[in-house]
Amino acid sequence: MNTFGLSFHHFGLAVRSPEPAFAFLAALGYTGAPALFDPLQGVNLAMRRHTEMPDVEVIWPGAAPSPIDGILKRSDGMIYHLCYTAPDPAASLAKMADEGLEILPATEPKAAILFGGQQVSFYFIGGFGLVELLHGEHATAASHQD
Repeated sequence: MNTFGLSFHHFGLAVRSPEPAFAFLAALGYTGAPALFDPLQGVNLAMRRHTEMPDVEVIWPGAAPSPIDGILKRSDGMIYHLCYTAPDPAASLAKMADEGLEILPATEPKAAILFGGQQVSFYFIGGFGLVELLHGEHATAASHQD
C-alpha cells in the first residue's frame, strides 16, 4: 500500500563531471537527452533513461555555487536524492507528518526546466534523506536522444 500517494520517478546523481557517469550509464544501455542548465536550481542536468531500469538524473555544478557543492566535496559522484511524482504534494506531506515522519523543507516549489516548467520541491525526511517531489500526475524530461 502507498500511504503517501507518491510514484517513483528517478534517482538524482550528483557528479563533478558528467562524462564518466554518461559513459557508465550508456554501457548499461541508458539513453538520454542533451544537457540543460537550470538557472533556478543553479545546476546542469541531463536525464538518462532505460527500458528496464530506473531513470537517473545526472546533476553537476554550473559556474556559480550550487546546492550540490557540499555533496561533491565528499565524493566525485553520489546518488543524493530520490524523486517521486506527487499529484497532491500538500496531502502527501500531511500523510507523512501523520505517520510521525520529520519533514524539513529544503526548497520552496520552483519551476523545473528539465520537466517543462513543472513545479518541484525538496524535503529532508528524517531517517531517510532528501526527497524531490514533482508536483502533478506525470512529468516527462526532455525527450531528444543523444
